Amino acid sequence: MSVKMLRNVSFFKVLGQREIDRILSIARTRRYREGEMVFHKADIGRNFFIVKSGRIKVFAAIGPEKRKTFAYLKKGDFLGEMSLLGGKVRSASAQAVEESELLVISSRNFRELILRSPDFTLKLLHTLVDRINKCDKEIESMLFHNILGRLAAAIMNLAGDKPSGRFTMKMSQTEIADYMGTTRVPVCRAVNTLKRSGVISYKRGELSVLDMRRLRSIAGGAS
Repeated sequence: MSVKMLRNVSFFKVLGQREIDRILSIARTRRYREGEMVFHKADIGRNFFIVKSGRIKVFAAIGPEKRKTFAYLKKGDFLGEMSLLGGKVRSASAQAVEESELLVISSRNFRELILRSPDFTLKLLHTLVDRINKCDKEIESMLFHNILGRLAAAIMNLAGDKPSGRFTMKMSQTEIADYMGTTRVPVCRAVNTLKRSGVISYKRGELSVLDMRRLRSIAGGAS
């Protein structure tokens, strides 16, 4: 992976040339097929990963059938840092949702980056704080908001940095339910309510937001 390509990845834009050169010298690229596991919950953490291309789902199983999806990671996002920072074992599982390429950095080299690269460490800390804040909001939403508000907030979170107007994403109702930490039946009802209201359209696993202003209003404090 060239320096020019790295500069196009958001994670590296804040890093100096020295940090980028160091990462290029210690990272290897690994490809994952659609559906292939990157790691499992409770595995010993041995590597830090940066998404080069594709999409990675981070999740945990809750009982034999229920799952909670914590995030969908895209190009420039990273994962695997928690177990390397002291957790020792993975706190969640990670799986390639589509064919993906990851930059892989060993635990030893990761520790050296932390110690020797202030820009890298600051970027890591800022992202961790953002993730903690997001988890706090999700917990608040689960405790204090109804399923419709939670669904609206989930759609906005999944949209990420997409434009504030109309947009479309591929997401099954099962994937949405896993992301919300609930089952498919209430999600299906909430999706149909938003469809009837003209806020979204949903067909064959493709969700389109038609009215972001109303969606944001429905999310309210849940977003």
